[in-house]
Amino acid sequence: MIVGSFTSVSLEPPLVAFLPQRKSISWQRIAATGRFCVNVLAEHQEEVCRKFTASVADRFEGIEYRLSGNGLPILENILAWIECDIDVVHEAGDHLIVVGRVRSLAVEQPHGPLLFFKGSYGGFLSSPAPDLNDPHRSH
Repeated sequence: MIVGSFTSVSLEPPLVAFLPQRKSISWQRIAATGRFCVNVLAEHQEEVCRKFTASVADRFEGIEYRLSGNGLPILENILAWIECDIDVVHEAGDHLIVVGRVRSLAVEQPHGPLLFFKGSYGGFLSSPAPDLNDPHRSH
């Protein structure tokens, strides 16, 4: 499942949340297990994202992954992963707010995250910090 809304909720206890569509078949499968693993895609993984949003029988076909200690998929070459147990689910219109209790996590790669904004994929652009002492700098 690809989600567009994922957030940190709490540091103590460690909680995160995402908002799946209520009728999502992927969500129904996740809910049945009571746990999930968030895979944070790296900026170079647009094709992985596109594959997981497509309507295909086996989204994992051709995707390299390994299983966590709890049997959840961790994709290869991702930025990071966060393994969670479902803590609570709240109804929110045609979506749900799923709060997960973080059990383990790791940073896998030192890359930026894949971003999706206004119908396009991308990453962060790094630029040098402005020289605050530059007399030609606009105020």
